[in-house]
Amino acid sequence: MAQFQVVGGTYEKLAKLYSQGKYESCLFKADDYTFKAESSKDAEPFLYMSLCFYQLSISEDSDIREDYKDGFKQAVNYAGRFIKKDKEGVMYTDNIDFINRLKEIQKKEIKEEFDKADYRKTVAAAKLFTKLNREEDLSFTYFIGMNEVMSNNVSQGERTIDEAIKKLNEKLAANDFKADPLVKSLVIDAILKYSEFLVNQDQIESAHNQLEFALRLFPNDGYIKLQFNVVKQAYDKHLKEKEAAEQNQ
Repeated sequence: MAQFQVVGGTYEKLAKLYSQGKYESCLFKADDYTFKAESSKDAEPFLYMSLCFYQLSISEDSDIREDYKDGFKQAVNYAGRFIKKDKEGVMYTDNIDFINRLKEIQKKEIKEEFDKADYRKTVAAAKLFTKLNREEDLSFTYFIGMNEVMSNNVSQGERTIDEAIKKLNEKLAANDFKADPLVKSLVIDAILKYSEFLVNQDQIESAHNQLEFALRLFPNDGYIKLQFNVVKQAYDKHLKEKEAAEQNQ
């Protein structure tokens, strides 16, 4: 019996193949449906493809796992296509346990790359994660931007950060911001690392401003408070030295 079953589905042939553990046959059959005119717009075949790729990627048969070594990535890609096809979001909600499972696995990869300071791979893994959301998670877009800058993709990263902050400010003004618990810790870790990065780049004002904004997002986070206090002291000192230098001119 498969670990996950499609909830609210109507494709009986796919359901039968999948429940019997015939994941390759189910995958190929579902793929056929995505090309047929009468079913190409339906979300369900894409969900089955995602499920089958996932099951094949964790198969107990090592040969199958080798054949589908990119199976998990394909599972996420097809889940993303399923989400786009599921216009009303009904099947997404009904099958959220599977989507969340994909998110949990992808989150681990993001954290592993981030902890290794491989920010380029962190960005790639994070962008794959975003395919699993029905709506843009602005705090996670902010996360991507910070990692883009730290991966030396500075201009793109700064644009991503600026756009995210602009939209987040609108959410905050409307009292409409709520952090996703699944990625909140990733975002906070990135804020702390990014502010350190800015300080090391002699961008103390930017570090101060980013942490000040972060406190609006996460006002109760102790680590951000501590880092803000440290950076604020350095920033205040910087302002005094700058003022003194201007007076001596």
